[in-house]
Amino acid sequence: MSIKEVLNRAKRGKRKAKAVETAKKVGTGLGVGAAIGSALGVLFAPKSGKETRQDIADTAKTSVENIKVGANEASAKIVKVIEDGKERIASIKKTHPEVEQVSTEEGCIEECADEECSEKCEETDEQ
Repeated sequence: MSIKEVLNRAKRGKRKAKAVETAKKVGTGLGVGAAIGSALGVLFAPKSGKETRQDIADTAKTSVENIKVGANEASAKIVKVIEDGKERIASIKKTHPEVEQVSTEEGCIEECADEECSEKCEETDEQ
């Protein structure tokens, strides 16, 4: 590596650091400006405080309704995915009976809590 390459890397590093610092300052300025602008907009709006509060309340209600609709749609999609998954598992079990046998053995081990059930599981394992 030559001295020229080392100097070029150092210059690029300094430029990059300066660009990042500038981006931080611009972002901070935009955030502060947006906050101040919003506050001034509310203060100097042509509507009265009562009307502004009503608008905020209406917007909040609309947002809640939109969220409920979105949640219901997401719930319906999840139910459909679960049903599709169950159908796929059923078709896999039909085409591969050994998968069903493994599932049954695992289910038996998981379900056994009392001695009588445990004995049945042991019998199944021996077969």
